[in-house]
Amino acid sequence: MSTVEPTGTATGDPDTIRATRLAPPPPDDTPTRTIDTGTGSAGADGSGGTAPEDRGRVDVADQVVQKIALGALEETEGVGGTTGTVGRMLGRDDSGGHPRVEATVSGQSTRIDARISVAYPSPVAAVCDRARAHVVRQVEALTGLSVARVDVVVTALTLPGAARPAARELE
Repeated sequence: MSTVEPTGTATGDPDTIRATRLAPPPPDDTPTRTIDTGTGSAGADGSGGTAPEDRGRVDVADQVVQKIALGALEETEGVGGTTGTVGRMLGRDDSGGHPRVEATVSGQSTRIDARISVAYPSPVAAVCDRARAHVVRQVEALTGLSVARVDVVVTALTLPGAARPAARELE
């Protein structure tokens, strides 16, 4: 049986392992980042109390930012989903009509990559500008993070008369 003792030296005894420090626990699989909740000693109601840094911290996972951005894109007029190769060849959206989003949170900011289709004959640049602005507003308002960048890739145009399905439930 092996034992771990924080003594700092290793001995020749094969049944005893001595280490200078214990290994940290394995990381959680969900990437999260910490948000600075502010400083000062005022409580939530401004009457005093525990300082925010003493109350704890707020971690926002990349997946949370993705879902907020996805919701914002689905609310933007003229935005559809991505299409696969077969869907593009047939002129239809085969992804269910919903955008795809990836987000990376780093410190106090986030970067978002979105893949969408645009309803024809909507002006592509204008739809992308509206979508980008709405994503920034929603993510910053709901997470407190700063949005450093939103990259939008238009994968296809959605044909007129193609009904866009109702917004899917965010997982």
